[in-house]
Amino acid sequence: MPSPTQKFSMFRTAARYLTEPHPFARNPTSVRPHAVDYSMYPKRIARTGTFVMPAALFILGWPVAAEVYGRGVGM
Repeated sequence: MPSPTQKFSMFRTAARYLTEPHPFARNPTSVRPHAVDYSMYPKRIARTGTFVMPAALFILGWPVAAEVYGRGVGM
């Protein structure tokens, strides 16, 4: 069997460096999962919504506002 070309050998070496040597997200059985703080989610949604909703109204509503303005000035 012929030896691999230099380019193929380089790609194989790079692929080996990018793979993990161990299974991904394997937790030991002796560690208990952490408790989830569900009270944080409504606060986070409210804080995000105070920015996202006005931004969405501005981004998606400017064509309607331009049409209303255009009809008002007779365009």
